[in-house]
Amino acid sequence: MPMVVERELKLEAPPTFSLARLVPDWHGYVVAPAAIKRLHTVYYDTEDLRLAHWGVSLRFRRDEGWTLKLPVPHDSRALYREEHVFPGDGTTIPARALDLATAYLRGAAPVPVAELRTLRASRRLRSGDGGEVAEVVEDDVRVVEGTHVVRRFRQIEIELGADAADDLLDHLGDLLRSEGAGKPDPVSKDVRALGERAEGHELDAPPVGARSRVSDVVRAAFAASVERLVRFDAKLRLHADEESIHQARVAVRRLRSDLRTFLPVLDATRACALRERLSWLQDGLSEARDADVLLIGLRRRGETLPGTDRRFLDDVLAPFGAARERAYAHVGDMLRQPRYVALLQELVETAKQPPLTPAADDDACDAAPALVREAWKTLRKRVRRRMRPPEDRELHRIRIAAKRVRYAAEALEAAVGGVARDLAAAAESIQTILGDQHDAVVARDRLRALAGRGAHAFVAGEVAALAHGDACAGRDAWRPAWRAARREHRRFRRTF
Repeated sequence: MPMVVERELKLEAPPTFSLARLVPDWHGYVVAPAAIKRLHTVYYDTEDLRLAHWGVSLRFRRDEGWTLKLPVPHDSRALYREEHVFPGDGTTIPARALDLATAYLRGAAPVPVAELRTLRASRRLRSGDGGEVAEVVEDDVRVVEGTHVVRRFRQIEIELGADAADDLLDHLGDLLRSEGAGKPDPVSKDVRALGERAEGHELDAPPVGARSRVSDVVRAAFAASVERLVRFDAKLRLHADEESIHQARVAVRRLRSDLRTFLPVLDATRACALRERLSWLQDGLSEARDADVLLIGLRRRGETLPGTDRRFLDDVLAPFGAARERAYAHVGDMLRQPRYVALLQELVETAKQPPLTPAADDDACDAAPALVREAWKTLRKRVRRRMRPPEDRELHRIRIAAKRVRYAAEALEAAVGGVARDLAAAAESIQTILGDQHDAVVARDRLRALAGRGAHAFVAGEVAALAHGDACAGRDAWRPAWRAARREHRRFRRTF
């Protein structure tokens, strides 16, 4: 299944513009003669156009097969999309394409929504040494229904070659505009063809500022986490890695934390039930993420061993690598369960319409202290009730409480400002220090379980000793971070 990242800039096409304006030697580029091609394309989407509202497209084109385009976030006027191509005759959508689009479709069946007939003129641009820079196309598009043309538009596209630098898009766009092309037009063909009902994002959360209500903060927080989970779903299915596992777990953790933080303004029954259903997904993602962190930490420590011992490191880490593979496989199985698809749909609906109570109409700044209070009280209680010296499990519980304070403050930051940002940063510092300490404890204990086994138990013991040292360092380092967090919390309270 071929996959490339399409980097494309679309421009408006005034009636007076033509690719014929480009001379063979154009601003240092060698421009090939125009090639003319007729395209017949059918776009597929759900009845409510879920794909279009997420910037995703699924099409069948004769002689090209099926193409699924998934957006790649990028701070640019251009479109960056993963392009997945599947063979097929147009009678059945490939199962792999449907699998990759699961998070956007969420159980709804795609149907034909737009048919386009396009006359395409294209010219390839090469550098002086013959390397392909880009393809510039001029599309004359007719949207048809049956035998009738219902809409017509023209569009200019610049698509970069595989080895071209990203910044060439804007440069080539400026050059074409000097030749009479119009301004950037980021709207894809399927959205242009479908019209206004395809515009906008499915999770169109309100902007949050100093005058926002709590309801705006809740919608924005939920939408951000649900979007993160949806965007990384295809990566988990196609090529799960440390980053995609991490991002998906963060999304689920934030959702569960936000459902608890905003419980005073939510329907408690619905919010708690959703939070409980999310725990299933969080557990699976956490198993995979913890396996990643454990293996990375062990390898980092093992690389400091003497060379004679380091050569046995792969043998020592083999069981941990196998555990990681099992955890990743489990995540893949979870993503293909009906339970997961139903949960995704519930999350999207919750982000669009959270189960709010009348208390959510309060001003966010006025409500901020109360919304953070419970999370802070939990953190303070766990710090005060710890043993002296604290046990590792107590430090882990303090870390979890600090993370919840951080997430609550970050959710309120856009409405409250710098005091929330500083409180979040202080809580994150505790979370990071105790997170590293907990990871070291887990590494030490897992390696201890290997004691006496195999020919390389001594090497395992060396790595365990290094992990123990890191765990001891973390036990001492968190207290200054806690004192800083208390100062930031006092400043947070005094602001209101």
